[in-house]
Amino acid sequence: MVVGGAQRIDSVVAGLAALTAAGIADDAPVLVHDAARPGVTPELLEAVLEAVRAGGAAIPASPVPDTLKTVASDGRVLGGIDRDAVVAAQTPQGATLAALRAALEEAHAWGRRVTDEAAALTAAGTNVRTVPGDLANRKLTEPGDEALLRGALVNRAAPLAWPSAEAGQRVGIGFDAHRFDASRTLRLGGVTHAGEVGLAGHSDGDAALHALIDALLGAVAAGDIGTLFPSTDPRWRDANSSDLLRLTVEQLATAGWRPVGIDLTIVAAHPAITVRRDEMRARIAALAGVEIGGVSVKGTTSDGLGFAGSEGLAAYAAVTVAPA
Repeated sequence: MVVGGAQRIDSVVAGLAALTAAGIADDAPVLVHDAARPGVTPELLEAVLEAVRAGGAAIPASPVPDTLKTVASDGRVLGGIDRDAVVAAQTPQGATLAALRAALEEAHAWGRRVTDEAAALTAAGTNVRTVPGDLANRKLTEPGDEALLRGALVNRAAPLAWPSAEAGQRVGIGFDAHRFDASRTLRLGGVTHAGEVGLAGHSDGDAALHALIDALLGAVAAGDIGTLFPSTDPRWRDANSSDLLRLTVEQLATAGWRPVGIDLTIVAAHPAITVRRDEMRARIAALAGVEIGGVSVKGTTSDGLGFAGSEGLAAYAAVTVAPA
């Protein structure tokens, strides 16, 4: 951990000094990012890195959609600014370790007031390139910004664009719920959640996968999970629901169908679904033979009301299947 300073420039200089002391090469690319921009994507990080590797320094920047004006201290409009000549700078901002360290130390030594790394780099004579920014990479600055950012992050985690129902495709829905069982460890979405109370059931009680299995079977009119894996059959006692899902997908394939889209909602007071959402998505995608982009896993609560508030949890699934 590196202790920051009173100003942004002080904190960044301290971080760069720590990298240098750790033996990081001077030509290594370094990115500086605002913690107040939690919406940054891996794609944007990679775009800035590639621009830095190509030479010089780089920042993400977005066009300014609003008309810009200069105003006097009393609020009078003095004139306009050509918005085609300006952009809104974002982070991460990148350069090589040596270039960034030299630019910030120079700005610090001369007492230059810089609001970002690009300003220091430009003043030091380093060419700074721009890469396309991301509107969802907004900065939390004013009250209400968090609501706008939350919407962007939710849409990214669970895109609104559902795979189109093309000719020949079918849809199915499923639901399942299980009580908590303190003698078990939780399995949910095909993933073991260590330290969480498990679920009662003839198998491992994975309500999320059980809802998904019901949805898949319903889409092809093949009954339900109780028909395919009856609780009266000892073969399925304590069975891993991942194996049950795999067998269900094989049954669909035999009947000439394949899953193409999965939307799963888990209603639970705990665990927090977002923590392991991507792991569950990847696991379900692998089991069902679906591209991960076609798998959505969402979590919600019942605000403490009813069964899913204290006694157990529930899951809803919607699927699209297509001819194999």
